[in-house]
Amino acid sequence: MLALLAMPAPKLKTEPVAAAPHSPIQRCMGMGGALEAPVEGAWGYTVRRPDIEAIARAGFDTIRLPVRVSAHTGTAPPYAISPDLLARMDQIVGWAIENHLNIIIDVHHFESLMTDPDNQLPRLDAIWDQLAAHYAHAPDNVIFELLNEPSDKMTVRRTGATNAELLHRIRQTNPNRWVILGTPLWGTLDGMLRLNPASDPYVITGFHYYSPFEFTHQGASWMDDPPPKGAVWGSQADYDTLAHDFDKAAAWGRDTGLPLFIGEFGVDRDVDPALRARWTRAVRTAAESRDMSWCYWDWATSFGAWNQSSGTWIEPMRSALLDKSQ
Repeated sequence: MLALLAMPAPKLKTEPVAAAPHSPIQRCMGMGGALEAPVEGAWGYTVRRPDIEAIARAGFDTIRLPVRVSAHTGTAPPYAISPDLLARMDQIVGWAIENHLNIIIDVHHFESLMTDPDNQLPRLDAIWDQLAAHYAHAPDNVIFELLNEPSDKMTVRRTGATNAELLHRIRQTNPNRWVILGTPLWGTLDGMLRLNPASDPYVITGFHYYSPFEFTHQGASWMDDPPPKGAVWGSQADYDTLAHDFDKAAAWGRDTGLPLFIGEFGVDRDVDPALRARWTRAVRTAAESRDMSWCYWDWATSFGAWNQSSGTWIEPMRSALLDKSQ
């Protein structure tokens, strides 16, 4: 490992790509582990105003707020969203707006939908009818993300149809709001490449990137059976694989004409700090060099870039995300 760390970073191969339609998102931080938990704070993190301020000061332009909305709605029509949840979301949206940040409202961890879409899709429709109406007059920097990581019975075909239906509903009250589509197959690159995206001038699509999984998730304490510790990353073959993946994504983006967004990427916080930063910088550079926006996962929990105890950045991660590429 020491020899690998001492080596200069191999050159990341890139191909020139056409500029995608303008997206309001460039550099984003994911606020994981808070409102995506069954109850905020249950996973060790609660979103605070100083966090939002620190993110804005550092140079990010967007935060992504994953919300387990399904845990706060009725189970029968009209599937009303809890007023307490909406009030808490409004508070965080307000903090983002005060700090001149975009905020992505992401419907996250709708697990029953994945296994029982026939019965749960009406609930998702109702969730977005309510959110769209609630934020119809919000500033343009409030962005909607339809569904995080569709999987299981939310197939490629079904995800595409759901995207189209939800977009139609949202456009009744939010004709010009930016919307991020759901990407099937757990939000993967392969899922994006197989998606038939809706045609709309204010749509963003993309994928989540945690490859190689045996590196990014090694020893993850929250997994039942994580990959073993000790995996390294940084060979020329590793960089070539990354470039190949992002070149495929860029080609698909050119073909569809849609802005591309790496909605999640990250490495478990217990991985060697230098290797962790190396992979993060490489993925960020691969995205930026191909005109893709990105969102790091996450702020302060299992993949965190921020130390909650000290109230400071984990410096190698801050540098990997924000400093000029090396």
